[in-house]
Amino acid sequence: MSSRVLRLAGLSWICLLSCLLCTASLQAEDWPAWRKDAQRTAATSEQLPETLHLQWSRQLGAIQPAWPEDPRIQFDAHYEPVISGDTIFVGSSRNDSVSAFDLNSGQQKWRYYANGPVRFAPLVSGPNVYFAADDGCFYCLNAADGSLRWKFRAAPNGRKALANGRLSSVWPIRGGAVLSEGKIYFTCGVWPFEGTFLYTLDAETGAALEPPQPEMKALKGLTPQGYLVKNGNRLLIPCGRSVAACLDLETGKFISHRYGNRATNYHISSIGPYIFHGGSTFQMDAKKEYDVSARNPVLTDDKVYFAEGGKLVAYDLEKLKIVKSIDRRGKEVSKTVLNQIWSLPAPQPQGISQKEYAAWAKAHPPQLDLKAGNQLFGHQGKMIFALDLAEEGKSATVSWTKTLTETPASMIAANGALVVVTQEGSLLCFSDKQTEPDTFSEERTQLASGADEGTGKTRDLLALTQPGKGYCLVLGAGDGRLLKELVQQSDLNIIAVEPDQQKVADLRQHFDKAGVYGSRIVILQGEPLGSDLPAYLAELIVSADLKTLGEPLTAEAWKTIYHSLRPYGGQACLALSDKDFDRLSTTVNEKLLPRAKLERKQSWTLLTRVGALPGSADWTHEYGDASNTLMSHDELVKAPLGVLWFGGPAGHGDLFYNRHDWGPSTAVIQGRMFLQGPGKLTAVDVYTGQILWQIPLKETPENSPGRRGQDYENKLAGFHFLATDDSIYLVNSDNICLRLDPATGKTLAEFKLPNPEDQWGRIRVHEDLLLTSAFRVSPKMGKKFGKLPLELIAMNRHTGKIIWKHPAKLSFPVVSLSDDRIYVFDGALENFYSDYKRRGEVPKALAERYIKAIDVQTGKVIWEQSTDVIGTWISYSKGKDVLLVTNREGISAFRGKDGSELWKKYAKGQGFRGHPENLWDKIIIWNDRILDQRGPGKSYDLETGEPILRTNPITGKPIPWEFTKSGHHCNYAIASPHLMTFRADSAGFCDIDSTNTSRLEGFRTGCRNSLVPANGVLNSPNMAHGCSCGYSLFTSLALTHVPESEVWSYSALAVDAKQDEVQRVGINLGAPGDRQADNGTLWLDYPNVGGSSPVISVHVAGNNLKYFRKHSAFVESGDLKWVAASGAEGLTSLTVKLAPDAKSERRYTVRLYFLEPEEGTRPGQRIFDVSLQGKPVLQELDIVKAAQGDNRGTMHEFQGVAATDQLTVELNAIKGSTLLSGVEIIAEEAP
Repeated sequence: MSSRVLRLAGLSWICLLSCLLCTASLQAEDWPAWRKDAQRTAATSEQLPETLHLQWSRQLGAIQPAWPEDPRIQFDAHYEPVISGDTIFVGSSRNDSVSAFDLNSGQQKWRYYANGPVRFAPLVSGPNVYFAADDGCFYCLNAADGSLRWKFRAAPNGRKALANGRLSSVWPIRGGAVLSEGKIYFTCGVWPFEGTFLYTLDAETGAALEPPQPEMKALKGLTPQGYLVKNGNRLLIPCGRSVAACLDLETGKFISHRYGNRATNYHISSIGPYIFHGGSTFQMDAKKEYDVSARNPVLTDDKVYFAEGGKLVAYDLEKLKIVKSIDRRGKEVSKTVLNQIWSLPAPQPQGISQKEYAAWAKAHPPQLDLKAGNQLFGHQGKMIFALDLAEEGKSATVSWTKTLTETPASMIAANGALVVVTQEGSLLCFSDKQTEPDTFSEERTQLASGADEGTGKTRDLLALTQPGKGYCLVLGAGDGRLLKELVQQSDLNIIAVEPDQQKVADLRQHFDKAGVYGSRIVILQGEPLGSDLPAYLAELIVSADLKTLGEPLTAEAWKTIYHSLRPYGGQACLALSDKDFDRLSTTVNEKLLPRAKLERKQSWTLLTRVGALPGSADWTHEYGDASNTLMSHDELVKAPLGVLWFGGPAGHGDLFYNRHDWGPSTAVIQGRMFLQGPGKLTAVDVYTGQILWQIPLKETPENSPGRRGQDYENKLAGFHFLATDDSIYLVNSDNICLRLDPATGKTLAEFKLPNPEDQWGRIRVHEDLLLTSAFRVSPKMGKKFGKLPLELIAMNRHTGKIIWKHPAKLSFPVVSLSDDRIYVFDGALENFYSDYKRRGEVPKALAERYIKAIDVQTGKVIWEQSTDVIGTWISYSKGKDVLLVTNREGISAFRGKDGSELWKKYAKGQGFRGHPENLWDKIIIWNDRILDQRGPGKSYDLETGEPILRTNPITGKPIPWEFTKSGHHCNYAIASPHLMTFRADSAGFCDIDSTNTSRLEGFRTGCRNSLVPANGVLNSPNMAHGCSCGYSLFTSLALTHVPESEVWSYSALAVDAKQDEVQRVGINLGAPGDRQADNGTLWLDYPNVGGSSPVISVHVAGNNLKYFRKHSAFVESGDLKWVAASGAEGLTSLTVKLAPDAKSERRYTVRLYFLEPEEGTRPGQRIFDVSLQGKPVLQELDIVKAAQGDNRGTMHEFQGVAATDQLTVELNAIKGSTLLSGVEIIAEEAP
């Protein structure tokens, strides 16, 4: 062959090789986002090699999802890596980091730590990798080396809470980011009542392209949970269990759509007009839901692939099918359905017989994970498999299977590699190269051992303070030795705060290598006294570097430290100088640290928070106390409310009975909340949500006779129990009353009834007495009535010695206990304890019935009288000596000392708007009055029965006190000095002073009230467990009074526009509800969107009028930030009707509120004039200039404004458009 031919042949081979390489490079694709792209299709055009071999495996450690209590919102149940080029990026909630690994070798390239857990997959675009964290921040890193390019704080401020067992921003980022056309979309915030926000950022600079859009109004209280999806101009926002929100990005408006939410979850994907959300398939254009449960589907433009019922299936999204059938009336009907193309049984794993397979497959359903080229990849059990797709209309075929040693959770494919993520926390990388795979075990190096000076000092510190397993705050990390010793010598959960950025980075890496970062210790970068740490968090506070706290340590510094100390013994142990100790002594002596105890021991200063929070109270019995008042005396729980902690171990479903079982309510004492669930009693720290202890309880089919539980499933769940300072009393399934130690759960004593055939009923405690009713079948009434409480028994609550017994003439179905008297209704009620069956209606009763008072010390009758009342509820007011006996039909009041009847009232419980179940008998004794929570929501004087009056805040007239609530309300209300709590669709409360009702949106309470004000917090255990409804979250949480939080309301208040004169009112333009200010002004939302509200005549006019709404947390300064945060733009006039047919003038004080909402607006860009009643009052108003910046409120007051029947505000634009946030009008006293 000639050299010319050889050269040509060589060139041909080079050209062919180049073509092949080009083709390969064209086929290779990145996997830069969760499920590949913005639509979450999980499909790539890249064809993976025909044969795949394991290249490397890396154990990262299993991770704990944020919501283990709810599988429907476990968006972070396992690692979710992404791939760009030769790098795989992985976020971790285990150690609060994002790591980069070489795709070919598995070697780590870099790791970056955030200030909170990283729960969502990173995003990669060009040289940048993006991620969000629970610290409320969004990060952009250099993909090559992990250095920070920019950081955007999405949370409105630095306030923190314990979120899902970890320290977090109150506003963690839980709407996973999506990137499209250079823009990044994500949501920030969990709880609508705290504020949830949609952000749009420039991907290159991190600048917000528009102000954060608050979702509270637009999403109607839904909680973003899961990965956002962008499909064309539609942005889909998953809301956990609830229907996804759909935002039109062109108009900025939300598109309304509805589909079933019984099977929805965090997982959304979309293609064309279709949304695939959990088990729902919805066509957006046609607004049609298809009967196809395409869970976690793989999508192409015209097909959807998924697994259902143990099979792998494909449906055509373009060629729909019409199915004809005959309806129940005999008519032929046509229905359009998705057309199934093929169905294939999932490949059967080796070692499982055909007989065993059905049961095994039900426990291990198959899952399709992705499409790569013409192959589908999936997993089932510990097996991964691939399917080859055939030509149109033909079924796919299994091309290979592989069994792994761990359990696959998901897969991604990119650049020639298939990466499998396992539930155990490993990454497995497969490619075409046949090689001996590298294995990278989880990093673990021992913390340095060996005693030194720091070891001894820490030992002394721990010996002095004797902490348990709570939280320890280390304010100033020093050289890290104290942190190391605390990890090694204690069981504390350690949170260190250190300002030095490099020191934080080094310590994080050090403890991460030891395998304890995130699980035992976290280190926040920030100022120790400026990090907005949660209240009541720490069992122990120490410092390794007092200089980080400032010199000298001021009273304000000590207030900040003390704020985070846990009540009931939280300790700060610091090595103070003599001067700092003297300053602290002055602070304590001046009572600036309530109930603080100060000691100097050895070289340590010990500051202890002793006992309860001043003004707090316990909740000891199921209905609050032994008198059945349904009232807590906790003065600290009041609106506005903010989260203290949520989620974590206290929210797990196995702690709770199904909500329909109506399990026992909680008891709360000395910082502990006691919960009964199936087979267990659990003590929870009310300030952190930590499990303090748990003991087993044996259950039998019939427990606790007389416990008024749900008969819905023909069982009585749980046991009678109560709690005191030194004991828990619980009647178990062996018919024994256990006395337990509240601190440990250990049994202190066991008590039995004198007659072993009797069964314990409800128990109560008075001083040293334990009182119970004894159940047995009545010889007088027979088995028709079942077991009845035929006797009261009093015993010494420490020893169990019987003090006295008192038999009933018939039975004691309801009992109330005061300081020295027991009040009973003595009668026989039919089906009294079948609450669900009876639904609160008055039961049939024998004609013979009595009301009695019994001496609590002797058991002797003080007084007795026959009655025609059928008592299904009995309660007593110690303050007024009034006994109340009620049923659905009415209320009867008696003097406690002698039984004389005070009054009787027909007051039928009617419920509210929504579906009531068991509300009909219970009323609340609130100080000197009755709160009739049964509906219609009235209040009566305890001694007279007369309606309680209040002042109408708008007219100044006396009106009957009344509250309302709307929505499903299947539990009863309870009260505290400030609030009445209940369910009104979501969780809710009524401010007793104003009668305004507010929603705590995002979660629902249980079918038994689970919003308990006690120990300074509003406790909300997860007693809604078992509900399948579309509420966003089912968990436990605690709330405290947070003055700067928002609170919006509705009410039963009314104004007669034809007769009433307005004395005082606020018009809050663009607000999401009403709110009453501290000065008494009731601010009404306009337009009205928040619910029932007083109607007064308001007329507005404008040019291109539009309303804006910000969250008040973003308002930097000004009076009434929550008024300034919303408003109307383009307004030319606002007229308020003040007095119908008024002829003479009256003087008013008028306050006008303004805020510039557009960030970056400069002085001179918006200028307008303002007139009142036609007279100029503000000329050339420049809001930015007046408020000294944007997002700052400014208020202008004008006194002596004359008006007759109406008042008009006029605005005239000079430059830009006009703007007004709110108008407050107050009638002045006549001279």
